[in-house]
Amino acid sequence: MKMIKAEFKKSLIEAASYYPDYIVGILTDILLLVIVMHTEGEQEEKLFAYVLWILVNGVLSEASLCISTEKQMGTLQNLMIKPYSIMQIISVKTLVWFLLNSVKACICIGIASLFIKLSFRFEYFYIVILVCFGCMGISYILSALTLIFTKMASFVSIVGYLFLFLSGSILSLPGYLNYTNPLSAGSHFYALWIRKTAGVKDFFMLLILCAVYFFVGKEIFAFVFRRSKQFKWTY
Repeated sequence: MKMIKAEFKKSLIEAASYYPDYIVGILTDILLLVIVMHTEGEQEEKLFAYVLWILVNGVLSEASLCISTEKQMGTLQNLMIKPYSIMQIISVKTLVWFLLNSVKACICIGIASLFIKLSFRFEYFYIVILVCFGCMGISYILSALTLIFTKMASFVSIVGYLFLFLSGSILSLPGYLNYTNPLSAGSHFYALWIRKTAGVKDFFMLLILCAVYFFVGKEIFAFVFRRSKQFKWTY
């Protein structure tokens, strides 16, 4: 809990110090929202998928960028002597930025609510938690690749925009892609839910998919990190 508080305070200070970057990020998300809302399809479903992508995008990128930054500064090895494991550190950083990105998500929902009628309920939040939990596994895999290939973090934004399309918020996904990743599965489950066609089987498919992604990603990162001394610790 102390680490979460310390990281949250640090992130707030960074956001306040570099507020133009945060404002630009919010404006970019709003512009993308306008594009999303002018594509074909059920608007509420697209909005949920887009908001889910905003949160997932932060989850995917933060851990990898953290390792990349530490490598660039030549301080990655310093993480080894801290009282917390590197996995705990990047997980907490991701959690904190998830909370900060939630502000952007709420702003987008607020703007969208001015133009369309929404039926969001609090219970939909567990879909968000499940999807982000599963995508954390992908984040661990990207972090492991950053340990091996130093410049991998440069491609994280490309991965993020790929997931924008996989969310189904811009283009309707073919059925065979719905359960290829947590984000697509979460958006699909939400669409079934608001149409009142979701069943217990659909929920467990989402739950199992997210759990598999998380634990596989965690194991891959642990496996790679045990061999991290074989890789470069700086750029």
